[in-house]
Amino acid sequence: MKKLAKLMALVLAMTLLLGVAACSSEEKIKIGSQADLAGKVIGVQMGTTGDTIATSNVEAGKVERYTRYVDAITALKQSKIDCIIMDRDTADSFLRTNEDLTQIDVGFEPEQYAIAVQKGNSELLEVVNTVITTMKEDGSLAASFTDHEEEEGSAPDFNSGAAGGTFVIGTEPGFAPYEYVSGQDIIGVDIDIMARVAKQLDKELKVEDLPFDSLITALSGGRIEAIAAGMTITEERQVNVDFSIPYVDASQVVVIRKTSVKE
Repeated sequence: MKKLAKLMALVLAMTLLLGVAACSSEEKIKIGSQADLAGKVIGVQMGTTGDTIATSNVEAGKVERYTRYVDAITALKQSKIDCIIMDRDTADSFLRTNEDLTQIDVGFEPEQYAIAVQKGNSELLEVVNTVITTMKEDGSLAASFTDHEEEEGSAPDFNSGAAGGTFVIGTEPGFAPYEYVSGQDIIGVDIDIMARVAKQLDKELKVEDLPFDSLITALSGGRIEAIAAGMTITEERQVNVDFSIPYVDASQVVVIRKTSVKE
């Protein structure tokens, strides 16, 4: 009887110890501002604005870089990283299916997304700018955002078999609502824009799936003719590409586990 009592006491003690350890782990990471990012393990998509912010604008303890956001989300849920810096619209998309996560706005500088073309390709740039302007004015750009809000949008007309040949663009399809995989196609707001461009060029739209950080290299090397990937206009990128007029105002947020919310 004494042995049984000792065993039960030992089990109870271990249970309490594990409970305390779990609580300590949950309470350890608390984020509510930019200042709270100091010393944290921050996940980013490689080559994105979030990567730049985590590397240069905050005193991160460590920056973990991922090819796709879905891998960063998995790492956050497994407590391998403390938070993710990412685009607000894409964060909204991921949070719909990850109820244990949330996002906070810590006041990062606003940014603008644009389509990138090869330096000096003024002819293509003019077509892209015309399409963006038209889509803003006729409401089809706003309709595209609505269509792809739940990642259940429809594919555009890729203009298959067009007389002018093919128009090849590059993207990274883990960035809903701008680009995501649906069936056999990559679709989204950016693809809707570029489908309109392809029609103006009388070409068939071809979409290349590439890592985000390799898109500019692919463009400069002639593998693709344009980048449509929710790419932020920056002075650094303008050295290597020409940007269209912006088609959306964007911002970066911090995605964290709900247990990490700072009261």
